[in-house]
Amino acid sequence: MKRLLIGLNVFVLMVVLAFSAYGAGRSQGQSQKTLSKVLNWVAPGEVTTMDSGKGYDTISWEQIEIFTESLYEINENNEPVPALAADMPTVSADGLTLTIHLKPNIAFSNGVKITADDFVYAAQRIVDPATGSQSANRITYLKNAADIIAGKQPPENLGIRALSDSSLEITLVAPNPYINTELSSSLMAPVSRAFVREKGVNYGLSAENLLASGPFILTGWNGANISWKYVKNPYYWDAKNVYFDEINIQVVKDAATGVALYEAGTLDAAAVAGEYLTAYRGTPDLVSVKTLRMTNLELGISSNQYLKNINLRKALLLAVDRDELAQSILNGDGIPAVGIIPNGIAVSPGSGKSIAEDFGVLVSTNISEAQRFFAQALRELGVSSITLRLVTTDNDEGIKTGQYLQSVYETNLPGLKIDLANVPASVRFQEMMAYKFDLALGGWTGEFNPATYIKQFETSNEHNHGRWVSPEITTLINALETSDGINFALRWEHLREANKYLIDNVVTVPLVQAAKSYLINPKLKGYVIHVLGTPIDITRAYFE
Repeated sequence: MKRLLIGLNVFVLMVVLAFSAYGAGRSQGQSQKTLSKVLNWVAPGEVTTMDSGKGYDTISWEQIEIFTESLYEINENNEPVPALAADMPTVSADGLTLTIHLKPNIAFSNGVKITADDFVYAAQRIVDPATGSQSANRITYLKNAADIIAGKQPPENLGIRALSDSSLEITLVAPNPYINTELSSSLMAPVSRAFVREKGVNYGLSAENLLASGPFILTGWNGANISWKYVKNPYYWDAKNVYFDEINIQVVKDAATGVALYEAGTLDAAAVAGEYLTAYRGTPDLVSVKTLRMTNLELGISSNQYLKNINLRKALLLAVDRDELAQSILNGDGIPAVGIIPNGIAVSPGSGKSIAEDFGVLVSTNISEAQRFFAQALRELGVSSITLRLVTTDNDEGIKTGQYLQSVYETNLPGLKIDLANVPASVRFQEMMAYKFDLALGGWTGEFNPATYIKQFETSNEHNHGRWVSPEITTLINALETSDGINFALRWEHLREANKYLIDNVVTVPLVQAAKSYLINPKLKGYVIHVLGTPIDITRAYFE
């Protein structure tokens, strides 16, 4: 009996210690660890591409931004500052021409000097139809870009040219108040013409077929694996201020696995959501980033005959409780969407009101109305039930959100069946980019230009996954990108009109404005938090 009691006491002590470690994080346990110049970081899923000219999803961009650098970068205040550029652009009186000078000591990871032509080639390659970039429409602010993408002009006519090895001239289609931010995108990172020609069809398919322009060099990535690393780039212009010699990346989709690896000291970061947010709240390990990323239920309007019915789409819009999703399912890791454009990205130039205050909350929950619309849809479609397949990424957030949508739709809309498909991120992207799906959990992280959230649904946009055809949105996007210029009052009204149009027609179902939460080694300092793009920039981080 004495031995039994001792055994029980030891067991209880082990449970208490384990729970304490789980709740308090590993900050105390790390105090005795000798800190190295190696960072063990986490990725939420497989990368679809490391080619900066072809990147289109947030998982890939988070990795591309570690080994590439553009003319400008976004600092801790979410403002563009010079990166490979020596200074901010000189802008002509009409706002159409930018002159940019490069830093004198910039080079690729093979030691070859980066010149203005490398930026010219990068941009021309993006808009060249032969490249097949799925982000070409993101740089239509450059003169002739739209015509080149449509095959009406050659890439050489793009509004960007080298004045010399160290000077660049950019010509815009219209004055662009967000141009410095646009030029901070890794999409516009320099690309070596000679290196691409040398590698041919293999360019970008693996680590050895890529060059770095940023602080780290990608190694060990073969195009499909779930772990790789970065090593410090000795040719980087600011290498002396880059602390880490090596960054190891591990794909971890399951929060429980990530937490276990983090607590064991195997990882210096882990993405967390749901119950883990509650468990770690108040600890120095938990870092939450409120982002401007929209999480939407995307609709395969062109590929599913049922979803062409407006009443079915209205039912899907109204049957979801976004507060419940944000609070109960995501444990506060996000806020309910108010429309297509995230709240907080801009304010009214006249009143100073936010998107939510001025445009109004255009998405809400109304179960009785949802049921009325669904019944009408069934009558119009001549069916008694509908089955839709919902594809989500096979990580914790995707699985839980998918299960929630399946539950509320099947409960609130009797006769609707949702088949869940939890797949790797790369598979989900492939289905969406093939424009052959029913429902997909997707989203959008734009630039600081609010129009990017509207533009994804423009008829010719690669990421118009439902292939919605809308002359109205095309007209509004043309105005936002050209004639509106720097007239913010006019831009605001066009944004309001486009936002309302997309909700009225239920082109997508906005769900939540996402947040990202992580457990991060408290000794890691110097990382930069962004509301757009990569939530946490680790390229200048260091261990204290």
